[in-house]
Amino acid sequence: MPTDTMLQDQYPNSSGIYTPLRKLTGTEIENQIDALRRLAQQHFDHAEALIAYRDRVFDKSRHGR
Repeated sequence: MPTDTMLQDQYPNSSGIYTPLRKLTGTEIENQIDALRRLAQQHFDHAEALIAYRDRVFDKSRHGR
């Protein structure tokens, strides 16, 4: 995975108002980190569910041959 991910210039708050990164408070940055981690976990869980489905159903069907 790339370690040089570019930061966005602006981030939305809970009201959907975008603020430049340099103007965010420490708490707002922590909130962004938490939100992105939750989103990453949701993506990971979804991928794991798809893998389980593939292994359980799809590979054993005619379509998986």
